[in-house]
Amino acid sequence: MTIEQGVGQVVVTIRTSRDTLLQPFAMAGMCFVIAASDPRGLAPLWLMGLAIVAQALWALNWGVDLTPESANLRGIRRRSIPWQEVQAVVRYGPSGSLMVKLILEDGKHVRVPAPRGVWGFGGAGFDRDFERIGQWWLVHRGESWGPVRPAAPRPPYALPETR
Repeated sequence: MTIEQGVGQVVVTIRTSRDTLLQPFAMAGMCFVIAASDPRGLAPLWLMGLAIVAQALWALNWGVDLTPESANLRGIRRRSIPWQEVQAVVRYGPSGSLMVKLILEDGKHVRVPAPRGVWGFGGAGFDRDFERIGQWWLVHRGESWGPVRPAAPRPPYALPETR
């Protein structure tokens, strides 16, 4: 994580940690070992291993830039989300990984590309960056922000009376 100071504002930059390279490098290593042990070479496995390594190295540039106005997501797709649209910052942990999600006004969930934790690696850094994103949201969401109230339940559908 780095903090960049611009003219009159501060931008916090959070990127994918190197700890998350363990899983893709292990998968790529298995591809290379299997391909090397076969006398025919298995070219598709070599290519798959190289693609996994390339994607993992590209993912090191993924992350989020926190500005006073918005969270700027940098992943496969770049996106800017104003703090006023964010209803919550939550921790999400499917199948051994840790991620951060932003819950928006319309109920959509947006996954933040970084920080991430995989197989227990990067936990302390993940917690620190998760807290930083949450605190940044609380400070910059604005005075006009208010929680969205859930819609009132609709009455059950009634069949029209027949005469």
